[in-house]
Amino acid sequence: MSLMINALSHETSVPDVINVIESAQSSTSILVDLDETIFLRNSTQEYLNTLQPRPLGWLLLTLLNFLKPWNWLPGEFKGEVSRDWMRVLVATLLFPWTVILWQWRAKQLAQAYGNTTLVEALTKNPDSRVILTTQGFDFIVRSLSKHLPINFHDVIACRFWQGAIDRQRGKHFLVTASLGENEVTRAIAITDSKDDNPLLACVATPCLVIWPEANYVSAMSDLYIPFLYLERAKRPGKKYFLKAILLDDLVVLIIALSWVNSQPILHAISMLFLVLSFWCIYELGYVENDIIAERFEKNPTLSETYQKYKNRISVWQAWLWSVIFAVPGLIVLELTKVVSSDNSFAFELSAIDLVTVLTKMAFWIGILLVVRATFYVYNHVDKQTRIWLYFLLQAYKYFGFLVVTKTNIIGAILFIAEVISRWIRYFVYRLVNSEWLKDLPHKMVTLVLFGFIVIAVVLGTQNSSILMNWQTLVILIFCAYRARYQFLKIVSEIYLISKEKTKV
Repeated sequence: MSLMINALSHETSVPDVINVIESAQSSTSILVDLDETIFLRNSTQEYLNTLQPRPLGWLLLTLLNFLKPWNWLPGEFKGEVSRDWMRVLVATLLFPWTVILWQWRAKQLAQAYGNTTLVEALTKNPDSRVILTTQGFDFIVRSLSKHLPINFHDVIACRFWQGAIDRQRGKHFLVTASLGENEVTRAIAITDSKDDNPLLACVATPCLVIWPEANYVSAMSDLYIPFLYLERAKRPGKKYFLKAILLDDLVVLIIALSWVNSQPILHAISMLFLVLSFWCIYELGYVENDIIAERFEKNPTLSETYQKYKNRISVWQAWLWSVIFAVPGLIVLELTKVVSSDNSFAFELSAIDLVTVLTKMAFWIGILLVVRATFYVYNHVDKQTRIWLYFLLQAYKYFGFLVVTKTNIIGAILFIAEVISRWIRYFVYRLVNSEWLKDLPHKMVTLVLFGFIVIAVVLGTQNSSILMNWQTLVILIFCAYRARYQFLKIVSEIYLISKEKTKV
């Protein structure tokens, strides 16, 4: 009785559990949990981690987590109780080959993550009835159990189609329905989950034990996804990918480059792909920057989510994704030359010059290698030297695209204004006071720089067409829109010097 009370309120130690197993009578049933117990991982998560292609599997799981269809179920089936069942059900129906892949992977997992301590204790008492009990799913569990080095007398798990019903009823109901109440009341139960308290309360010897080697690993938690580190670890909660890359950098490239192309829509599409390709590599620099800071700085500035995502980065996969994005980007860019001028988008695929595409791909990979090398040097030198390299990194974000396409003088001026304004901001951050960054109107600086350089070029060349130009007007409107709050703040803070208090 004291062991039962202890198990329901506190954890049982591993040595005590081993002693209970080894001293059990031969007629005693030992009900052993699977997940994080005799199998030191979670079977459901590992099954979902088997989805192939993995990026599509990740997208499906992410979509399900966003939609939460388990909350659409009626009554007692609604909510978290049906979450894993619905994820397994939908994933298996959409990725049916996973069932076959799981047979092969289950063997590897069972060999790698079987609880050898528990298995050895169970095998020392060969006359006992070892019954695997779990709220995992039968077709997943049986594939694992047959590769664990122990002979289970029975496997009690949730059914595939009726999984919501089984999980709602709970493990105690499933075990009692299968074995009968008499056998359950005389049994030993070993589990790591307090959700099993109804079962623990009914058995003769309950053992609630947390195994030190056990680890709950979410499905796809090790998968590299482009821009995930940027969004979740480097700039968490700031929607950086949307605001800074798509609505800022991409828009700048479109009005500077696509505007002057004969097929601006197609060109803008190509810029989208190339921006994604560029940032796959640029993101590696951010990851490296945080790792270097963690290793060498006394008080590194790292987000709370850094540790969670730092190991999800794969250098070779980043380059692979970069190439995957670059290929359609460069093909669409080449299409801008062969699409008919009447905007009907009629063209012949044979008209695409593959040599030109491959040449541009070589140039593009070349600039990405230069970006990566520059960022590497930037991350490994002192912070004062970084100021000068930062200028180059910002220049690559815009002028780097000129290795595959072209702009005009107005677009070049916009690039210059963007690079210098960002460089000034970094100068202030490194040399003056980082607190000043809150008040530094860098978007206003871009607007002023662009206007100043345009006027300077007009006066220097006596060519007013640069100023009286739709592209120039759109750029000015865009820059003014981004700087609107900074402009209003500057205006609101204007006052006469006579109102300033002076010391006598």
